[in-house]
Amino acid sequence: MAVDPDDEGLSWGIESDPTHVDAPATDHPADDAERGEPGMSSALLVTLGVFGGVFLLFIVGWIIAVQRTTAPSANLFFAFMYQLRGILAIVAPAAWFVGVLVLARECRAGVRILWLVLGVVLLAPWPFIVGPGA
Repeated sequence: MAVDPDDEGLSWGIESDPTHVDAPATDHPADDAERGEPGMSSALLVTLGVFGGVFLLFIVGWIIAVQRTTAPSANLFFAFMYQLRGILAIVAPAAWFVGVLVLARECRAGVRILWLVLGVVLLAPWPFIVGPGA
């Protein structure tokens, strides 16, 4: 009986083949679901995505706000500190978001959400929201 080439790809070969090797069965570590540890719920993942988008918009807002303002030119130290303030203001929303995800990993979901809401309030780009000259 002729063997169809399509069926050949579905077999593991015959044991009499000299290139056939039986590998010993290995114990695979259990997945998270098998260990009984719950993962993040879909609602929490969507909420984290929304907060991530908000913090990303805050970064854009801080970039625009920093570009709108002019640095005081009193001396080199004040100019340097002004630039540093702008860089830290731009980086702060991303650092807060990542910090909450990493540092509050073992906390309940509600605690993580509260920390993210606090970050939204504290890190809002108020110079961009209020507008220039206000």
